[in-house]
Formats: sequence, structure tokens, C-alpha cells
Amino acid sequence: LKYWLNRPSCPPVFREVKWLFDRFVSPSINANPSDVSEVLHARILHEGSIYTRDSTHIGNSLILYYPGSLRSVEPTPETIKYIFETKRGVCFAIRHHLPSHSRSDPFHHYPHFPARLFSSALAEHLTIVMPEWVVSHFVWWNFSPQHIVAVSLSWVHPEVLTIHDNSHSIGLNYPPN
Repeated sequence: LKYWLNRPSCPPVFREVKWLFDRFVSPSINANPSDVSEVLHARILHEGSIYTRDSTHIGNSLILYYPGSLRSVEPTPETIKYIFETKRGVCFAIRHHLPSHSRSDPFHHYPHFPARLFSSALAEHLTIVMPEWVVSHFVWWNFSPQHIVAVSLSWVHPEVLTIHDNSHSIGLNYPPN
């Protein structure tokens, strides 16, 4: 695989995320280089939810997931950059929102309100995420130029949810049962 990724005929998108494949195809997960295929997806349907890469549809690329599938930690907000397929299944290459170190989270006092404050900046590196680790989609609100509020949609399921601010209206339509 490393030989193939270093060849000039290797598609540019694979060369761009070569380190990601180096990390994913490692002895620690007993992967075989032949497990990685050349299939990239713009969107997938997984357990009733649609996931897309951010260049296809930003809203469906915003996910909350358990880092390393550890359900004992709080889910973190991520943006799906790539969706790719291996013989073991579909994986996401994501960039996570950095923690907000410059401002305290005003929402941490409200454990039953699914909102948290994060930096609007994304991590430089990509991380592999399995779809099974995803909790839900989330929406964000620009709290300030340096911060977003990430609101989990795992608790929201009205027929229509519309969020308004001074310049935008974001609507999510759910079909009636």
C-alpha cells in the first residue's frame, strides 16, 4: 500500500491522506493492505441517517461521536472530510472542533440541555471514525468569531425544527410518521 500511495499514478486525494491510511492500516488493528479499496463516497446511509462529506452538504457532515468508541467520555463535534470504504466497511475521515480554552462554557451548568461551547477552529489532522461511533448529527450557532455552540440533534425529533438568528434560518424537515 505504501508503495502504491507513493506512485505518481496514485489519485491525489489518496496521497493527501496518506498518513491517515498509514495509521488505519496498522498491525494494531490487524489490517491487511488489501483491505483498503479505492472507493470514496460523497454520501452514505447508515442505520437510517444520511452522512456526507462537508464538500457535499455541510449539515449532514456535522457529527458528534465517541472518541475511540469510548462511551464513558462526552461526544465531541466533528466534520466529515472524506467517506471511504474498506473491505470491513465504511469509515469517515474527520476533523474535530478544538476545545474552547479562551472562554468558559456557559452551557456546562445545564446537563439536560445538549449544547456545548467549542472553538470554531478545526484540528489540522484527520482522524478515522467508524459510523458505529457516531451519536448524532449536530447543528452549530456562531457564538462569536472564535466560538461555536454545538447542539446535539439526538434529542430533537419534531416534524419541523427551524432555528432563526439575525441573518440565517436553518430548517430540518422530518417526514410525518
